[in-house]
Amino acid sequence: MNRILPAAFGLLLATLSSLATLAQTAPSTAATAPVPLPTHTIRTIDPTDADFSDLEFLRQEIGGARVVMLGEPTHGEGNVTEAKIRLIRFLKERMGFTTVAFESGFYELDRAQRELERGAAAAEVVDNSVFSVWKNTQEFQPLLPLLGKGGLKVAGFDGQLSGAYQDELLEELEAFLKPEKGADGIAYDYLDECVSMMGEHFIFPPANSLVIFNLQMNKARKLLEKVAAGPDAKRRERAAFWLQNLRSLQAMARDYATNDPALKDSADFKAVDSNPRDAQMADNLLWYMRQHPQEKVICWAALLHVANRVEVLADADIQTFRPMGRAVKAALGEDAVYVLGTLSGGGEYGFGSWGRATPVPVPAAGSLEAALLAQGQAYSFISLKHDAADKQLTTYAFDYKPLTGAWSQAVDGFLFLRTVNPPHARATLASGPENKSASADTLAPARFGGRINPAARPVAGKTGGAVLRLSGVVLDRKTGLPVPFATIAVPARSAGTVSDAQGKFRLETRRGELVQVSSIGYEPATLAAAAGAATVRLVPAAFALSDVRVSAQSQDPKRIMKKVIQAAEKNYERQNYAQQVYTRRRAINFDTLRHEVEYTSQLWVPAGYRNWAGGFLMLEPKPVEQVQEKNVLTEASPATLTPTLDEGGHGFAGGFDPVRISPLFKSSTMGKYQLRLDTIEQIGGESVYVIRFAAKRASHRATGVSLTAGYSGRVYVRQDNYAVVRYEALWQDDTLQNNAVAHKYYGRGNLISRLYDRVYTTSRTAHVVTYQRMENGRYYAAASIAQAAAVGRVLGKKPFYRQLTCEVYFAPPTQVAASEIPDPKIKGDLGGGAIYQVPKVPYHPEFWQTYQRPVPAEPAPALEATRP
Repeated sequence: MNRILPAAFGLLLATLSSLATLAQTAPSTAATAPVPLPTHTIRTIDPTDADFSDLEFLRQEIGGARVVMLGEPTHGEGNVTEAKIRLIRFLKERMGFTTVAFESGFYELDRAQRELERGAAAAEVVDNSVFSVWKNTQEFQPLLPLLGKGGLKVAGFDGQLSGAYQDELLEELEAFLKPEKGADGIAYDYLDECVSMMGEHFIFPPANSLVIFNLQMNKARKLLEKVAAGPDAKRRERAAFWLQNLRSLQAMARDYATNDPALKDSADFKAVDSNPRDAQMADNLLWYMRQHPQEKVICWAALLHVANRVEVLADADIQTFRPMGRAVKAALGEDAVYVLGTLSGGGEYGFGSWGRATPVPVPAAGSLEAALLAQGQAYSFISLKHDAADKQLTTYAFDYKPLTGAWSQAVDGFLFLRTVNPPHARATLASGPENKSASADTLAPARFGGRINPAARPVAGKTGGAVLRLSGVVLDRKTGLPVPFATIAVPARSAGTVSDAQGKFRLETRRGELVQVSSIGYEPATLAAAAGAATVRLVPAAFALSDVRVSAQSQDPKRIMKKVIQAAEKNYERQNYAQQVYTRRRAINFDTLRHEVEYTSQLWVPAGYRNWAGGFLMLEPKPVEQVQEKNVLTEASPATLTPTLDEGGHGFAGGFDPVRISPLFKSSTMGKYQLRLDTIEQIGGESVYVIRFAAKRASHRATGVSLTAGYSGRVYVRQDNYAVVRYEALWQDDTLQNNAVAHKYYGRGNLISRLYDRVYTTSRTAHVVTYQRMENGRYYAAASIAQAAAVGRVLGKKPFYRQLTCEVYFAPPTQVAASEIPDPKIKGDLGGGAIYQVPKVPYHPEFWQTYQRPVPAEPAPALEATRP
């Protein structure tokens, strides 16, 4: 099931600026050319320029306002961001403003502020909290030194979730309420299903019930109200925050469920549709002002959200809109809030590397922009509040669409920029400490043909004999139950497979070959290959402890996993590194080999990589891959190549290092799993714990991804240093939830309908990762082998019976500086990942004639699926 979601960012942008697309009426014919208005010349918008003499007039202009709203026409003007940062510096240094509040997640920015107070770097907390349309631009970076201890506080007022911190929202709530009687009666995992879908797709999951969601939320609210009335001052303060946060989440859930923006396109969306979100943004900001009465707050948002009385503008639709700025002014008072917008007379705007640049329209004669252009100043300021009260003006302040009305009732003042330009993508998103202490000889792998070659052994020779298909099931002889993940191998030629969760397997063999079946905790069995089905019953092995001294304490799987987590930073490579990779992919549909390809590539892994596929909206640091050579073994048509191979993780994309990214290896989520010590094995002379795990409930918190119904497997842990040397997992996808989303949005022609274009009867993935130790003592993922099986149909099209296999072999990594990791936002051909690059890479037969391919240490796991 495809969960690669780069397109989800497009939904975010559409959600953030959808209202602005409504203001498309032409200037009113009743509007008259404005009388030239007095302006203040602005010398520069450079955020590093601290000579504020050209801005001193703003002291009188803003007066005693406690809130300054800094709006922008869209979110796509880089130099408007620079201008806003210079205004923020002035407001901080000359007028005593203390907080910058973003149109970003209410919870995430609260968490960001707490992390700043603990001494965390501003860049880190902003990366985890602020919407990427700002934080990932170069122009935004000068704001970071202004934040943190001794600088500005941060806050958020958006009910929408906006960053990686959201993954810990329910974890933190659960921990906070744990001391309270009745806290164990809250279905946090059900809430997680809803909140994760709201955070990733900005919809409420169709298969879930808003009534049940609110029932569980209200259980938490009841406990929080008790804490808020209790004797502990610190807990009272946090309870007040959580009560507001839950109100905000419930409001967004209600809005998504009843006023689903994903069901509307630009033609269907009306201004009134955004009223619930703006009402909640106002409520969140006003709560913050009440809780922090000494703070003076700067709001960073789209101008349409922070404007005041837009009903004075000559547009029937926009007159129904009630922006958050209107509610905040009504609550605090006209003079307590100052709304400052931006205008421009030319240039281009857009979302940088996230969208195309659009020319700013030439201002019509008689518009405010035309009059300001005629004055010839690069930057200027005009006060509507003091110099144009109730005047009829035409401006392009909302998404560069002309609107006419008494603009002074909507905006107090405008900063004018003669031209604007789109933002530039941040130079690099890679982060983390650089460490070049290891020598090149220690870390550099062997090279072959001018490229690093991860192959370590020669290709095995072929044997003759008639090919036949051996299938069967592996059972426990004593209990009759299936034995999952049993190894079925042909030792003579290093071929084989792994049984699925039901013990079933299928393997191509040659008549007369001996097949060995083995599994941890069982005596191995051998059978002769023959056509037809086989039932293999394994005898449980007597587990002898003569070679290993084991205490009762050391057999506790939870304790072992805690040791694994504690030792991870020491045991595994965590710096920025690069390595060479060999990949082989195969796609089968209805027993027809649709495509098979192999390729080599260069992989860069940033130190900040912590979440599958880059976490929230895939915007966090994640590996970058560049394909170098490719060899198509079975050709597919270009139109079907990418969708044929496209699979969303668990060994196919971003999941090659589970110790690094799976919640299984995070202390905060350890309680989400059932753990059992299966056995202790001797492997290579070392004692190895074999621990079986299964998610109690396969929520986003337990798996790291959405739409998962089951997650289980085994990990192999060395006893001497608690390093995981092998990981086996089986994923069951949540077909019920997926199918509900697909059916709800089918035929809408929008982003959600494109992401969820098919329904499934089954969808599963098996994944095996082996780790190897380098000379420096650290481990790295050396092989990642996965197979996915899915049965279903594309809505409105044909059914499919798809099996995908992906085998990836990695050379030992070499540490690199963060600056050496390419940025896909700058080098766009890297952004889609390897399978999108493969069709563009030329075939060089001379390379493949000499290239030494790696031999699988074991076969790819096999999955069976019932035909439709």
